[in-house]
Amino acid sequence: MAIGRVTKVLTDHGRAETFNDFAGCRTFPISIFYSINAEHIPHHQANFLSLFHPFEDEVSRIFSEMGISKEKLVNYPVSIVENANPVLPCNSCPVVIFSPAFGIERDLYMELITSIVESGYIVVTVGTPYESLFTVFPTDTIIRQAKQVSNQDFADFTGLKELVHIRMEDIKCVIDHLTLWNNEDRLLGNKFDLKRIGMIGHSLGGAAAFNAGTQDERVRCVVLLDASLHLLDYSDLDVPLLNMRQQAASLPELLADMREVIATAYIDGQRRLYDCVQSTKSFVKVIGSSHMSFSTFGRLVEQTSTDVTNTIQQVTVSFLKEFLSGEQGVYSELIHGGNRPPNLIEINNMGVAYSP
Repeated sequence: MAIGRVTKVLTDHGRAETFNDFAGCRTFPISIFYSINAEHIPHHQANFLSLFHPFEDEVSRIFSEMGISKEKLVNYPVSIVENANPVLPCNSCPVVIFSPAFGIERDLYMELITSIVESGYIVVTVGTPYESLFTVFPTDTIIRQAKQVSNQDFADFTGLKELVHIRMEDIKCVIDHLTLWNNEDRLLGNKFDLKRIGMIGHSLGGAAAFNAGTQDERVRCVVLLDASLHLLDYSDLDVPLLNMRQQAASLPELLADMREVIATAYIDGQRRLYDCVQSTKSFVKVIGSSHMSFSTFGRLVEQTSTDVTNTIQQVTVSFLKEFLSGEQGVYSELIHGGNRPPNLIEINNMGVAYSP
């Protein structure tokens, strides 16, 4: 199924750009993904690099430095049609705002984004210029990662929390613009259901998603994808939360690949998160997944299995259906019924598997 994409640039005139003294106000790109009619699929299938037009060559070089060939990128299909007319399943659709992982470009989640859009949602991905390895603006600009960010010490929790705060303010800016787009956007006017706004965040983006959920009453549910649980604000969250972790979710598992100071903080954060959520909460992990399995990057670099990708999509969409769209019992039936994916396991607040 093809989906539509519109890209925009937002400027928050109340904030200065943190990483560039000459950039003026905080400015960042977003992408809006939505349903379209299948007949709008162009005769030629788009490829992965087309997401980054007109900087395909530069993006290809960046991926090449990470060991991903241009041939692999060109042969990786994506079904995206730019600025196509929306054909939505309802007059206005629930909105999912997506905050990516540290260093990851906003649209490097195509499998999950497509699955969510196909299920009747509009997805807005939020760019993180100067933090991502690269950020492509629709205004023919590409920004590489700032030097001070590329040298970030991941045990410097204060510095990382500053990045989370920037993202959280960006998310608030996006939510503020939803009303403007409903009133003025030529393609997407009146398409955003402002009473049904959900958050998804991966890694550092998960911390921003949680914090936005605790501070913005417009957010109705939160999905954390292997989030940076040691960087949360730990305020009470009064809306449903899904905490979906990679396979390594307990302290002994994390210590195999992570510094002790970070692993210990992760688990302490997970325990505190459990206590913070005052509404429905579900803690699960996906067997066979790694931190990057939640993104297209995982498919490109680690060859994440189809079973893992499908489970991540199924769990995320089911949670959104029940707790954002109000389809009672959809997620509960998946988790507690007879059709739960075999690689999906419920965990407790310490990341240890358990049977309720």
